Amino acid sequence: MVLVTSGRVLKASFNISPQLLRFSSSLSLGNYNDNYISVTFDNNHTVKFNNVFLRDSCTSIISRDPFSKQKLFSTSDVSYGLTLNGPPKILSSPDHEDCLEVTWSQNGTLHKSNYSSTFLEDYSSNSSIRKGKYFNNSKIIWNNDRIMKNISDLQVNYIDYVENNLLFVKTLNNLNEFGLSFINEIPTPLENPKTQVMNEDNALEWPVAALASKFGYIKKTFYGTLFDVRNEKEAKNIANTNTFLPLHMDLLYYESPPGLQLLHFIQNSTLGGENIFSDSFAAALHVRNVDPQAYASLTKIPITYHYDNNDKYYYYSRPLIIEENFKSDANVPVIKEVNYSPPFQGPFEVGIFEDNSSDNKLFKDFLRGFKLFTDFVNDPINQYELKMKEGSCAIFDNRRVLHSRKEFSDENGGDRWLMGCYVDGDSFRSKLRIGNRSLEK
Repeated sequence: MVLVTSGRVLKASFNISPQLLRFSSSLSLGNYNDNYISVTFDNNHTVKFNNVFLRDSCTSIISRDPFSKQKLFSTSDVSYGLTLNGPPKILSSPDHEDCLEVTWSQNGTLHKSNYSSTFLEDYSSNSSIRKGKYFNNSKIIWNNDRIMKNISDLQVNYIDYVENNLLFVKTLNNLNEFGLSFINEIPTPLENPKTQVMNEDNALEWPVAALASKFGYIKKTFYGTLFDVRNEKEAKNIANTNTFLPLHMDLLYYESPPGLQLLHFIQNSTLGGENIFSDSFAAALHVRNVDPQAYASLTKIPITYHYDNNDKYYYYSRPLIIEENFKSDANVPVIKEVNYSPPFQGPFEVGIFEDNSSDNKLFKDFLRGFKLFTDFVNDPINQYELKMKEGSCAIFDNRRVLHSRKEFSDENGGDRWLMGCYVDGDSFRSKLRIGNRSLEK
């Protein structure tokens, strides 16, 4: 037989949060067989771990490259013919946390794995698995009253945002909790000779690009790296008109819509043009509480979103509400994202025939729930309205927070010029995880 060993204990693998590393936890071995190994923690919590899960999670140098931290095998390689080669062991030391040592046998080959108590505790419950990866429990559902009580905490100075990591992490947590944050006192690009007219060559010179780049990279779309928002005649986008722009989210006709949107108000001296924000998660929860059957339909009926203009045809359909693939600690569904953008909605494709089909019945439930949702977000008590100051930037979660703009006029001689861009949600969540991890060190 070939013996594969490693003395490395699983402590700081890619899926272990450093803030959870501790040496106070002890392990005791329970029952075991070729299907599972049972361990009990010092809080008397006992867990039966599936053996394939354990073998698949091994981080020995045979199983995972120590430099790239990437797996060197496939789950299918260890999912059949896996047995224990002797009893598992609990290794204890006063200088190190306890660990579980297992020697596996598969097709005549032996392989030794070590699992620290930290790793085992991190995977001992659904809530511990999500810790450090998801931050749903930190989200704050808001209406006008709630956001006004917290609005001062959502403000960050531009220089602090760019240069102070703690205040950048504060912005990350603001965006996770409220889906909204404001950056103030941004230097005007009008005084920079490199930023008089926006084009792809100077895109990274603009202040909004510096804000977005803190998240990792800017998501380029068919609008470019950055985009201007100015009043245009015969505009191809309703955002470039002075008419009322209803609550919506951007680019829902993309397979992967942006996670964050940034809007830098370079000039904003026209009459009107106030911005409105609303928490779509609050609206979704309202529908769930008032009419659970209608809410269920909002997670099923696909809504068509499209952009068929200016020699471009983008199309995607998705339900209004998308839930996470796990439930909360209270065993209720967790809302992952909302898809609401009436200006870019296309014809429905499900439930459109008047018959006795299940789709038709579901569509009627959907219409009831959609009305409840729309009425909720359009109620001023569930909105935050403000006239953005020149030199400020709104950053908001494009998968949660709806944004709108009131009609405006330049009769007073004022100007309105916004510069915007997008960031992928993956980049934001990566920074959120790393930022919160750094606070625990």
